[in-house]
Amino acid sequence: MLHSMTGYGSTTLEINKFKFDIELKTLNSRYLDNNISLPNFLSSIEIEVGNILKKRLLRGKIELRVKSSFSDGNSVKFNQDVIKKYIKDLKNISEFDESNLLKSVINLPNSIDKPEIIITKSNLNNFYKAIDTVINNVISFRLKEGLNTEKDIKISIKEISNMSDKIIGLSSDHKKFLKDQLEKKSQEYNINIDKSRYEQEVFYYLEKIDINEELVRLDSHLKYFNDILNDKQIEKGKKLGFICQEIGREINTIGSKANNSKIQSFVVEMKSSLEKLKEQSLNIL
Repeated sequence: MLHSMTGYGSTTLEINKFKFDIELKTLNSRYLDNNISLPNFLSSIEIEVGNILKKRLLRGKIELRVKSSFSDGNSVKFNQDVIKKYIKDLKNISEFDESNLLKSVINLPNSIDKPEIIITKSNLNNFYKAIDTVINNVISFRLKEGLNTEKDIKISIKEISNMSDKIIGLSSDHKKFLKDQLEKKSQEYNINIDKSRYEQEVFYYLEKIDINEELVRLDSHLKYFNDILNDKQIEKGKKLGFICQEIGREINTIGSKANNSKIQSFVVEMKSSLEKLKEQSLNIL
């Protein structure tokens, strides 16, 4: 089963009067790339959260956003007596612009009471459980996306395999055709050459355009690709990418060696399917 690197999950957690909105997104990336945004009072656990994401999600561009708010809607309370005292004292000291005075005062100590959240061990455990929940949501999303990608990948592999089978059917006939053509031309032009030398030259020429080895290796790569697909390991994307490179080398060699329009057309089809396969494999974990 394949895991996509594209995933999404979210959850909400309430601790005392605080509400936490937790959102986690993952995209494809060659390596692990954590981007974590936590409220300031949770900054001390950012490394630990990063380690959890690394252990569970393994690879990809990971973006975790945790926003905090007050669940009762009353985020702050103004200390009116303190604010009035500040305003009175400031006016006595100097003439202040009335429009800017209040803005200045509310930033002074004790002007605003903000509820304080106490991060206890129990609170942290609840927070980590919420992180696990959102990670589980992402993994479920990745599996669902991976299932769809796997279907597309198998179609692309089948297309390449079908084209390869057609080329195999043409290859031996094409070699025989070329050999017959060479013999026919030599007879037409009444070329008088040593028979042994002639056979060596024909053999050398046919050997140069022979694509059987490439077709055998291509078939081997396709089988290995399917083996990796069916393997129980979770991380498969990098291996599949390397196999795609090997498949591409064999297809290119077949195209450069085969002097046959039908074979060339099948090579073009294989290259098209391979491009789809590469693109699909890029998003696999």
